[in-house]
Amino acid sequence: MAKPKTALILGGGLAGLTCAYELARAGVAVTVLEKESAVGGLARNFRHDGGKFDLGGHRFFTDKPELLDWLRELLADDLLEVPRKSRIRLQGRYFDYPLRAANALSGFGLRETARILADFSMAAMQRAMSGAEDLSLEDWVTHRFGRRLYEIYFQPYSQKTWGLPCDQISAVWAAQRIQLLNLADAVRQALVPTRRAPKTYADKFWYPARGIGVIGETLAAKIEELGGRVLTDTPVQRLVAHRDRIVEVVAACEACEAEMVISTIPLPVLGAWLDAPAAALARLRYRAIRCLYLLLDRARVTDDTWLYFPEAELLFGRSHEPRNWAPALAPPTGTSLVLEFFCNEGDALWSRDEDELAERCAADLTRLGLIERGEMRGHHSARVADAYPVFTVGFQQPLKAVSDHLASFTNLHVLGRTGAYRYDNMDQVIDAALALAREVTR
Repeated sequence: MAKPKTALILGGGLAGLTCAYELARAGVAVTVLEKESAVGGLARNFRHDGGKFDLGGHRFFTDKPELLDWLRELLADDLLEVPRKSRIRLQGRYFDYPLRAANALSGFGLRETARILADFSMAAMQRAMSGAEDLSLEDWVTHRFGRRLYEIYFQPYSQKTWGLPCDQISAVWAAQRIQLLNLADAVRQALVPTRRAPKTYADKFWYPARGIGVIGETLAAKIEELGGRVLTDTPVQRLVAHRDRIVEVVAACEACEAEMVISTIPLPVLGAWLDAPAAALARLRYRAIRCLYLLLDRARVTDDTWLYFPEAELLFGRSHEPRNWAPALAPPTGTSLVLEFFCNEGDALWSRDEDELAERCAADLTRLGLIERGEMRGHHSARVADAYPVFTVGFQQPLKAVSDHLASFTNLHVLGRTGAYRYDNMDQVIDAALALAREVTR
């Protein structure tokens, strides 16, 4: 494959910007087309009333030293090492996340703990004897944890996150995201810690001192220093193909040409423009998030990096306190709290009036003992439509049909969580973008 002279990158999130930067360093003339007014995609910041907020929380952790070296070089080592403390609030108690043996097994009381362990033991024996195939998240969890722990935690939180019954959520998602949260593994890890703990058990992570958005902003600036272009407020509107090549990209009513096109935009949108099978496209969709940012008249809510709330009566599913990630994100006085809501674009939670939502959440936080009445002094809301690819049972076949169709275009590549329909972490997104840039410029 000959190195391209020009490349169009559709989308200015971390995947697109990382790939564009490495291509520009290799001498390729790159143009990034971003529909929003700021770069960074999900990993961007904004300010409100003196506070600086992530669009949801984004931690960087990797077991590949070369990735950390790359980020340190990019940011001139402007990284903080942040202690990780995440907990689940469940039945009025707080449990460590990931599960830790003593905490997980003592918090439910003797009778409930005995039932959990009995179910866990029974599930382990049945799985060893039957070798039953895991199709759904329900299958995967009950075969490894037992039904009781599934009913207490995994079922309500998963259904809250995805808006689907657990028997409709693919086991592939469970294997990717919760593969290490096994009670036996938790017991072993607590009693005999391994020298190299699995990623899920990482007790620290890296975070830019000035907020996660600095990564995207720095990448964009460096791309432009190398002669590339980063165009914001420039939504892609359609692609034009001739035989097996993309010959034109129409963005903001202007036609752009390039030897290579790298897409990080939602896969079903790209597929529809290029006549991928409609039935397969209909099976691929995304879960949205809405974030509510609260400014509070108190020094701190907790010292957690994340809190998880599986119970259905609470509208929010997760929270984080920005000052616990980086002091520079805190408002001049008091503290701030980010609440995350899992929803679908246009549904009741997505559309709910912000003042009403803030008052409801302040009342819930007060009832939970996390804040006191009257401490909320301001709020702001943000929405992201295509935040998480939804892995329903059987999604692999339609995804393969769409991916195979797009692979027939010789100068097109898909990349990123949204563009490749992969539930990747930040380090995996960056790693894939670096690999693609190396592949096409070698």
